[in-house]
Amino acid sequence: MQYLVTMQIDGMDVPAGTLFQNIRNGEETTSFVYDQQYLAREDAFALAPDVPLGGGSFHSAGLRSLRALEDCMPDRWGRNLMTRAERLEAKNAGRTPRTLFETDLLTGVNDETRQGALRLWDADGNVLTAPETGVPREIDLPHLLSSADRASQDMDVDIRDLLDAGSSLGGARPKASMRDEHGDLWMAKFPKSAEGHLEDVGAWEHTCLLLMEACGITTPSSRCLRIVNRSVLLIKRFDRKGAMRLPYISGLTAVQGEDGGSYSLLELVEFLESNGSAPEKDLPELWLRALFGCVVGNTDNHLRNFGFLHSNRGWRLAPVFDVNPTPGAEPKRFATALGFGEQYSSVREAVALSEYFHVAPSAARATCRELAKRLRNWRVVARKEGIAEASIEWMGEGIDRQLAELANC
Repeated sequence: MQYLVTMQIDGMDVPAGTLFQNIRNGEETTSFVYDQQYLAREDAFALAPDVPLGGGSFHSAGLRSLRALEDCMPDRWGRNLMTRAERLEAKNAGRTPRTLFETDLLTGVNDETRQGALRLWDADGNVLTAPETGVPREIDLPHLLSSADRASQDMDVDIRDLLDAGSSLGGARPKASMRDEHGDLWMAKFPKSAEGHLEDVGAWEHTCLLLMEACGITTPSSRCLRIVNRSVLLIKRFDRKGAMRLPYISGLTAVQGEDGGSYSLLELVEFLESNGSAPEKDLPELWLRALFGCVVGNTDNHLRNFGFLHSNRGWRLAPVFDVNPTPGAEPKRFATALGFGEQYSSVREAVALSEYFHVAPSAARATCRELAKRLRNWRVVARKEGIAEASIEWMGEGIDRQLAELANC
């Protein structure tokens, strides 16, 4: 099989290259070749560091080495839905379920919701895949939440509505795409069916977004709804500008990493210094995000939870996302280390490494003290989000201890 890959540049779908899929003895290999006309464009840019502009083919087992394409594949939640849909379809048709290879999953994503500016087309010029019913509206959220709950409990439930509302944004939590009254694309993150009132993940994530915005960190537009007293977090897609798609890659793609590997934020520093269009702005903010992560114990800071948008012939740090607090006063083990040493959260280590992020030590210490002032009313923000007092106290010991360390810098 072969597919046309386009990159949307300034709202225009520009043929960027061709993706080839080959299946032999149950193993999938792929290759990608840039289009010569794309290479000749003045505004052409590489899809990702692992596929630099130039002639020749780029080969991969699955899509592992074509990370820009891997970024716009379905997430773990979406993959589970697709696998289940194929199993149910095969059962109804009386046939054996097909093996869904990575390219099958890639091309099965709803085109309206696909992450970034890459799009895929078949040999006849048809975009893959157009939804049957369109992306739902906010009014459909209670129904989608109910569908997500049923899907987690019943392997044979009809999940077509969830597939149409699917997303290629990362993570394992139930989610769906939706459009607001202006037609803008948002992502809805649902609670897991067994989520307790202490966890209240959506409300806590929204609390973190509000606190980060108050600290000067770039955040996406967001809202938190209560549906039957359960929090549903809505986040406006920052890889869209109206109908225009913005090129996006994950932090893992930026450093040419592998899922499950051990990495440091300093590798993102190197990427921005070499490929960024405004590293003098983005590096200090990356450090500020790391400092905030130390305060709330954001242990899920793996590199797919960092992103970059292409701008002015370089990459810019995308708005922050997927930041969640972790209860407990003990040091938290980060998925991505601050430096190249231990992976535990530490305000002191963040300050010691600040110069790598173009932040002078004196400025870093002053920022710590200012952050402590801006975050001292974090409980007020959490209460306004409807978070229970028991949950606030559950998180409080760790956050308060880190704020005290900030204030003493």
